[in-house]
Amino acid sequence: MPEQDSASTPNADGSLYNDFAHSYIRRRGRFTKAQASALERLTQHYRLSMPAINADPRELGIEIGFGMGHELIIWGQEQPQKLLLGIELYQPGIGSMLSRLENLKIENVALVDQPAQKVLAELTPDSVSEIRIFFPDPWPKKRHLKRRLIQPEFLAQMLGVLKPMGIVRLATDWAEYGEWMAEHFAMNDNFKCELDAIRDPILGESGLKTELDSDGTARGRTKFETRGEKLGHRIRDFTYRRIS
Repeated sequence: MPEQDSASTPNADGSLYNDFAHSYIRRRGRFTKAQASALERLTQHYRLSMPAINADPRELGIEIGFGMGHELIIWGQEQPQKLLLGIELYQPGIGSMLSRLENLKIENVALVDQPAQKVLAELTPDSVSEIRIFFPDPWPKKRHLKRRLIQPEFLAQMLGVLKPMGIVRLATDWAEYGEWMAEHFAMNDNFKCELDAIRDPILGESGLKTELDSDGTARGRTKFETRGEKLGHRIRDFTYRRIS
């Protein structure tokens, strides 16, 4: 399974990199004993070097900011033929994910605790079939807008690693960030919008039946989504396809 990237030198907190803090601020958080144990025992097993990822013949999918890993677990179970790369800096979340991967015996998922910009910069061009970004930090304060992940430069990075006709799927419960996403993708002629769906929490469970379900690409509900719905936030989903 995954081999350690011998060229990567951990920081004092056990992470590999923290030099792209503009979009991802490391949140170490509090560890449970199980999370700490999983990090110690399983990190090397589920870590792949970038050369190994680039050399792997399987179709590659990426989830950026997988949190506690709910969506990535489902994806790994439903599509075991793919290699799935989870990118996350939140160390307790990585610990939880490692424990679940071991318990569920999922062997097609590798984890990286590097900033997404750095990971994409090291991937082979035209090698990724799908990128998922569900409920990224909205950075709502005006002075923090440059920290948002969705920026013109990052769209260009995703375009560079996506295969022709590859897709990007996004979701947010922050209305202004949803508009920001739509505007930034609209400015890039290399992406075509295939889905822009809004769910209102007052619809209850029936509100989950959107266009996402019609083509078999429905996603599960994340912790952040559930929290947003309890606050009355509308959930906005996007799918964009690389067309050139």
